[in-house]
Amino acid sequence: MSIIEATLLLLFMATIAVPWARRTGIPTEILLVIGSLVVSLLPGLKPIILDPTVVFALFLPPILFAAAYFTSWRDFKRNQKPIFLLAVGLVLFTTTLVGIALHFIVPGMPWPVAFLLGAIVSPPDASAATAIVGKLGVPRRLLTIIEGESLVNDATALVAYKFALAAIVTGAFSLKSAAVQFLLVAAGGAAIGIAVGFAGMFIVKRLNNSTAETTLSLITSFAAYLAAEHLGFSGVISTVVSGFYFGRKIPIETSAQTRIEAEASWNTVLFIVNGLVFTLIGLQLPAVMAGLGEYSWAQLALYATGTTVVVIGVRFIWVFPSIAGRGPTPQRGVAFVLSWIGMRGIVSLAAALSIPLLLPSGEVFPFRDLLIFLTYVVILATLLIPAATLPWLIRWLGLKGEDENQRDETVARLALLQAGLRKVEALGGASGFQAETLEAAARRYQRGIQTLESNLEAAAFSPLFDEEQRKRQMVRMLLEAERKELGKLRQDATIHDAVFFMLSHELDIEETRLNTQRV
Repeated sequence: MSIIEATLLLLFMATIAVPWARRTGIPTEILLVIGSLVVSLLPGLKPIILDPTVVFALFLPPILFAAAYFTSWRDFKRNQKPIFLLAVGLVLFTTTLVGIALHFIVPGMPWPVAFLLGAIVSPPDASAATAIVGKLGVPRRLLTIIEGESLVNDATALVAYKFALAAIVTGAFSLKSAAVQFLLVAAGGAAIGIAVGFAGMFIVKRLNNSTAETTLSLITSFAAYLAAEHLGFSGVISTVVSGFYFGRKIPIETSAQTRIEAEASWNTVLFIVNGLVFTLIGLQLPAVMAGLGEYSWAQLALYATGTTVVVIGVRFIWVFPSIAGRGPTPQRGVAFVLSWIGMRGIVSLAAALSIPLLLPSGEVFPFRDLLIFLTYVVILATLLIPAATLPWLIRWLGLKGEDENQRDETVARLALLQAGLRKVEALGGASGFQAETLEAAARRYQRGIQTLESNLEAAAFSPLFDEEQRKRQMVRMLLEAERKELGKLRQDATIHDAVFFMLSHELDIEETRLNTQRV
């Protein structure tokens, strides 16, 4: 199977999983993993071997950039202590305990090799966390911590991975040197991320073309990652910082057309990337199972079960003392779910597959096939088990998403309407606008302000709410009538297709605005 055929197969599987996920209630990502596992077992299908370079250089940058772009900086700062306790402390704690456990579980496994696997399976995956957990209606603080952890932990894990690998190759390791190197790598990555983000925005503001601006935002995610990696710093930190910067600047320094096109384009890119990522995980089964002939099924089951239990258990041991007593309530429910959500993914698999075949001495890398197998089992277990049980667990614990977003939205809409009304009042008199036009605009703003102010009151009920809903229903009917007439004009060849697409785009924007606006 050629690379083009394989890519088309993966995208096809990702696409047809969407309606199945909607019908079954199972996350699309989990269906992709399960479906691709089944497909990988079909006779006659040539194995699709994952290239780790593709994961790190092609898949990871847009996932991290988009996640950072949409992360609330306000919430991130409020929860920075638990985020960094997980993203740095828990990663190193997991690396250590998994390494210790594996050294004793697997006979003859050297300490550096055991710690190498600990580093590989230590970070929960960014795409898994944001793609699955974000759909479950969890409290905003919990989602912020999970997203924040997934943005930073890859950098910690990959640095630990490189030092463990170097210890195996050279036989030497210095904790002090590793700590200093980690700080330098992180600081350098952050500096490059800011520089790339600033340069990207400098160019974006001068392009004056929405398509080019959208394309440059995608290029910036790769530029931030690759520039840092080429200079020996953390590409993960660089991409995250650059994404944060763009998230603060794009909404206020670009045109409305750019923002609309960028959102649509990025949604498509992320759908493709996530689809490829989760499908590739399942399709790696034949390659992972190769080379395990020296182990019995009982041995593999023992090693895999022991490693998985330790990976899951370590998170509980770390999270409860470090998170449960911090921040707003409910603490124990949040801590329990946070402990259970430790989904590993494509980054861990890519790191395992990046282990060299041979040592510099020419010897075969010790336990390489077993490390890849154990990584794969941990990924499947931490993906499938939590995803299958999280909806039930969240209901049982009584965790619900707060109404903070709805109230914040109401406050923001009220402030915007009040600003608009002040501007209308300032235009009166010497602006050249007709009095009737200004009065109509003022009445519209006043009506919206009255509705939103009543909605902010305790046990609020706005008598204007039902009327506003009926007005929107009427506008939808009018838009549908216009759309049908526009289609008839095109079908009868009364208008050119260019005119049809222009007016259709205007109707789409109006309908989208109507559907996303809430009172």
